[in-house]
Amino acid sequence: MSTVKSSSTAPWWPLLRLQGAAVAPRLRLLVFPHSGAGPNTLFPLVEPLPDDVEVLGLSLPGRERRFGETPGCRLDEVLGSVTDEVLGRDPLPTVVFGHSLGALLATRTAHLLGPHCRAAVVSGQVPGRTRRRAHATSSEEDAVRLLRDGGGTPEWVMQDPDMLAHVTRVLRADIDLSREAAVGFEDIRLDVPLHVLGGTADPLVPHEPLDGWADHTTGPCKVRRFDGDHFFLLADEHRGAVVDTLREALAY
Repeated sequence: MSTVKSSSTAPWWPLLRLQGAAVAPRLRLLVFPHSGAGPNTLFPLVEPLPDDVEVLGLSLPGRERRFGETPGCRLDEVLGSVTDEVLGRDPLPTVVFGHSLGALLATRTAHLLGPHCRAAVVSGQVPGRTRRRAHATSSEEDAVRLLRDGGGTPEWVMQDPDMLAHVTRVLRADIDLSREAAVGFEDIRLDVPLHVLGGTADPLVPHEPLDGWADHTTGPCKVRRFDGDHFFLLADEHRGAVVDTLREALAY
């Protein structure tokens, strides 16, 4: 069994919605963003949640408050930060929520949390190794191709050489992290309700294998498909339904 190392960084940040909140948190939601992004990308989905939900977002090096740090993070560093910064806080029933790369990290974290985890919400991802992931490399060409295929990247970023170079470095590091997180994933079994979300027109993640997530929990597994691409969950027409899913997971 591998040992989870402690993290020397502080990647977990309260999302702005809870700054100055008047109520004591009753539940905790851990937010894991997709490759190349920081947790505030998913802010529209957590902002409507009740004030008594403490929302913590994972910021990996090279983005948001850690923009100036060199991109690159290992799986044991992510899990070590959970041990240090999440389990080290006041104990609260916890739900994990991750999109794309974040779905793999969220599942790994739920497994680490054990009885502290109440439910998991995973989006835009199929479990474990896939043909696409097995053949992906962290080359600059593959990173740029992933940006273009996946969509969601502002055109000004694609046209700005300096910003594109930075985003590409971040994405290359995340590709490596994704491949590492997928190794041995077939052995991961949770004991909590699992909510699975996906887009039927996702160019990166086929929606047919989403039902395979049921093999990764002994609890109920609900799969919901939406008309949309890889970032269906942020589309105006689907945002309310995704928020309702988060509320349902927090209600267990």
